[in-house]
Amino acid sequence: MRARWMLVVVMALAAALVPPPASGESGPVTPLPPVTDTDGFAGTCYSFYPDPFGQVPGRPFLPLMLQAGSRWDRFDFSWLQLEPREGEWNFAAQDQLVSDLRAAGMNILGIFLWTPNWAATGNCTPTPESLRLDLSPSLRHAPVLHPAVTPMDGIPPCMTTPPRGLYEPWNDWMTPGDPFVNTWGRFVYTVAYRYRDSVKHWEVWNEPDLSWFWTGTSTDYARLLKVAYQAVKAACPDCTVLFGGIAYYEKPNFYRWVLNTLKNDPEASANNYFFDAMAVHLYHRSSSIYDVTQVIRSGMREFVPDRPIWLTETGSPVWDDEAVISPTVPYIWSATMDEAAAYVIQSYANARAAGIARYFYFRAHDDYCDKNRDGDCRDEGIDYGMGELFGLVRDDRTLRPAYVAFQVATTYLVSPTMVTSVNYSGGVRRVTFWGTPRGKISVLWNNVPTTTVFSYPATLPTATLVDRWGVTRTITPSNGVYTLTLPGATANNGTSPSDYIIGGEPYLVIETDTVPPTATVRSVTVSRPPTVTVSWEGADDAAGIWLYDVQVREGAGAWATWLTLTTTTTGTYPVPRTGTWCFRARAWDRVGNRGDWSPEVCAAVTLTRTLHLTVDAVFGDEDGDGVQGADEPVLTATLRLLDPAGADAVSPTVGTSWEFTATLPVGEYVLEAVPEGWPSTPPGWLPRWLPVAVAPGMDHQEVRLTVGLRPHRASVYLPMVRR
Repeated sequence: MRARWMLVVVMALAAALVPPPASGESGPVTPLPPVTDTDGFAGTCYSFYPDPFGQVPGRPFLPLMLQAGSRWDRFDFSWLQLEPREGEWNFAAQDQLVSDLRAAGMNILGIFLWTPNWAATGNCTPTPESLRLDLSPSLRHAPVLHPAVTPMDGIPPCMTTPPRGLYEPWNDWMTPGDPFVNTWGRFVYTVAYRYRDSVKHWEVWNEPDLSWFWTGTSTDYARLLKVAYQAVKAACPDCTVLFGGIAYYEKPNFYRWVLNTLKNDPEASANNYFFDAMAVHLYHRSSSIYDVTQVIRSGMREFVPDRPIWLTETGSPVWDDEAVISPTVPYIWSATMDEAAAYVIQSYANARAAGIARYFYFRAHDDYCDKNRDGDCRDEGIDYGMGELFGLVRDDRTLRPAYVAFQVATTYLVSPTMVTSVNYSGGVRRVTFWGTPRGKISVLWNNVPTTTVFSYPATLPTATLVDRWGVTRTITPSNGVYTLTLPGATANNGTSPSDYIIGGEPYLVIETDTVPPTATVRSVTVSRPPTVTVSWEGADDAAGIWLYDVQVREGAGAWATWLTLTTTTTGTYPVPRTGTWCFRARAWDRVGNRGDWSPEVCAAVTLTRTLHLTVDAVFGDEDGDGVQGADEPVLTATLRLLDPAGADAVSPTVGTSWEFTATLPVGEYVLEAVPEGWPSTPPGWLPRWLPVAVAPGMDHQEVRLTVGLRPHRASVYLPMVRR
């Protein structure tokens, strides 16, 4: 949710309004067929809105987003609307909204947001009633209350302040008459419990690193997140809690401050550090989706274990849409409609390459601020909404090029086995989706302003080239490469004219091979223990074998990874102990299809090692100190080395010393020394048993002992009664 949302918006681009024609000035945009087969990676924000002009019933943007391939909607569960006065709940519109979205097949990411006046803290500017939109159930939607009144004389809006009772225990609202109530904990629990069967994902606040949305400290936000996590998990244990989407650039260390606070909480490690996923908001520059995400992931790992990162807002505002605004004027961080379409595909590809778990485009439609279309966004009580044009579609439901680009992404760039990326020295960026339902797909674009001819190595004899309009054509390689002409970047409304924030036209190169390869473990051979030599092979009928994964397990235990993405077809596995060891392999072909695991091949392995045992002397250890004294006699004894089953591991001997070399299974043995004449009556000497461990290893194991037998001083006889 952009900080530019204002009830009163004054911008040069809104100077005059032209009534929107049926399509953009560049002609109508033709959508691709509705996207029915996608992987749920992509969503949009605020697709549930009614027609801004009141001419079409229902939720006209919702089916458009579903047809675009969006499977998520992200929007507010606004506290100051749901509980406008303490204890007075207003769920009718939100209930209808949640029901409509779930019936349409849309997943929901809800945002817990805004402090009502009655729960606000500190000296703050109350949220005026005039900011509250009509909440009557007849609207059949939950309207978004746009932030926020402009702070007056440095006094923050009450809706941005930490809620009353935030530092009380999260559930300190169950005791009647208790004046110290955690109002936030009660709100979050009530909402999460009410929608526990329909809404499984919750984002805690929006852009808490911006004072536009949150005027508390980072410590206050850490507490807000902790209380929300505890309340959600109590209401819905299988729900996912997201750190509030960070805007990053204004306070790039804010999330680190919060995580440092959470890390030092004694309850944190037992509660997943009070969040299940990190959320980020990155706009305008398509490369930031990859680069900044890596920085945030690295920073997060300094404080807490790694977890998923969701891109819950991204987008690029357009300046050249004469169907909505006139005159059209470029401004910083804005793009043309064509550049914004390129941004969709580039940001989507970079998100996948960065390991982002979910992608939300901001936004479904413009919600443009001039609601009465009089060329002025300042008509109080009438005009509200966005001062920039972010929508995939306009408010009149006509499509922008970005809509079709979104369809291209959600149609083709789905369900990869893995994603890789490369930046070439000439300015070309390649993100490759391996093993998709259509094969190997590389997204290519040019980040510099000059046209670049790029040679792309071919895997198959032909490929399909797809542009951002979804237009396809077949291409063939020459001398093993596809030659592609990549247009230069044009989006230079960044910090300087030489700063290109979006690359040039992106293209998809699809090499179609959807049949996975097969793999076989050829042999498992017990080589010199403790090693096992394993060999495997694969077969593929098109792209050819690329890589292998190999797993191992002991007996009927769990499979464990041994080798990952290896090009080798043989390996030596160091078996740690005697037992049955099994191996299986799977193959990857050169377009990223990953085959099934092969049947296992097992081998019984008995680990052995050569033992050189020396018994220097057997003596009577009169004083029991283990050291043969001058007056302690040498004794003759029967010496045996017993295996774990109690049998002789080597032939016994009789003598005062013993030395032998033998190759034995690894394990625990016992050296038995029985003195000559045993059993005897006192005085005499007692037998002795000493442990000898044959440990795993490749070299000879040396064991040297002296055996001191203890004196036999007395015998006790116990009567035995037979019945």
